[in-house]
Amino acid sequence: MSDRGAVRRVGVAVNPTAAGGRARDAGLLVVGRLRAAGHDVVDLTGTDAADATARTTTAVRDGAVDALVVVGGDGMVHVGVQAVAGAGVPLGVVAAGTGNDFAAAHDLPVRRPGAAADLLLTALATGRTRPVDAIAVTGAPGARWVAGAVSAGLDAAVNGRANALPARLPARYVLSALAEIATFRAWGYDLTFTGVVDDGGLPLEPAASADDVVHRWRGRAALVTAANIHRIGGGIRVAPDARSDDGLLDVVVATVLTRAAAATIFPSMFSGRHTRRRDVHVVRAGAVTIAPADVPSADRPRGARQPSELPLAHGDGEALGPLPVTARAVPGAVALLAAPGGP
Repeated sequence: MSDRGAVRRVGVAVNPTAAGGRARDAGLLVVGRLRAAGHDVVDLTGTDAADATARTTTAVRDGAVDALVVVGGDGMVHVGVQAVAGAGVPLGVVAAGTGNDFAAAHDLPVRRPGAAADLLLTALATGRTRPVDAIAVTGAPGARWVAGAVSAGLDAAVNGRANALPARLPARYVLSALAEIATFRAWGYDLTFTGVVDDGGLPLEPAASADDVVHRWRGRAALVTAANIHRIGGGIRVAPDARSDDGLLDVVVATVLTRAAAATIFPSMFSGRHTRRRDVHVVRAGAVTIAPADVPSADRPRGARQPSELPLAHGDGEALGPLPVTARAVPGAVALLAAPGGP
């Protein structure tokens, strides 16, 4: 924790369409409370995610704000992290979206803007922050920060399909999962781990490296997720023991090859029981490179997907780009606004 003193210039970025427009109302409430408390509020709401990212990043870089508050779901947390990660400017989160996994993982108020405003005002008055890790992502998509998890398997495919559906559609993530499982075929991966603390039972092989201890795994899988927090997709406990303050990623690798197995693994992810399966491994490491791998024709099962068919990597529910990507845990990259005695 740290004590920075009272903060006066607060940038606020709102996703006015999140949760059917309820985030807009939450934003108005929070802005009103901040101004009533004497803070100078700088409106950084953009016309879309890219514009919001540009506005918030510029404001933080130029020293125009002393703190940044994002209002919406995990997509807005993703926007905020691009701006503040490694910059030392604290981040406040008003969870008013659909998934709100980042806020829930850090015991922040979810869909309770009044409670969120109370926490922010207390944190700003005391300068109370909590250092949390973020994921630095590099590779084909370029350089990005991710707050929650990098998905590169079935969960990424489901995420991409869900994002294409209307935001107000009930259970769109579950519906998308059912559609993806119906056509599931295993993908081929080449995974390279750095700084392995626990191999999770995945048969890793040492790989030569001049700088770090590196291990490698090559094979077929349904799920490859590098998690900084324990949940994604609005409550799916993809990595039940993941923590955002340990400097490590929990990399979930499900070596599931059949459609029937994929169908059984998904329901158990809501409770986190999938990690008890023998074909689900959680590798704890400082970094992982996720690359597509072709499977030799003599070893390829009927219908196995080629590398070009792998889904786009996703982070915080947002499309990042094609593989390969490297995900690296950066300890304490974000100073999260927190109340005394809180998380």
